[in-house]
Amino acid sequence: MISLIKLDAAFGKTLRKRRLAKLLTQEVLATEANLSRAYISDLEMGKKDPSLFTVFKLADALKLKPSVLIDEVENAI
Repeated sequence: MISLIKLDAAFGKTLRKRRLAKLLTQEVLATEANLSRAYISDLEMGKKDPSLFTVFKLADALKLKPSVLIDEVENAI
């Protein structure tokens, strides 16, 4: 069984990896996804769990399909 803590950590790790690969700051990603920089930071540190809507917004800002982002999170668990 997957714990929420482990899932949040995997999501954060994946989000940070993808953000850095695109050479984006948290501030730029936040602006592109219409989220706050503090929220991006909390996600990357595994302190928050994103809604499905947020996953779609982040994937769009990173120019990815949401399914690609979810697959990478699943592989990081």
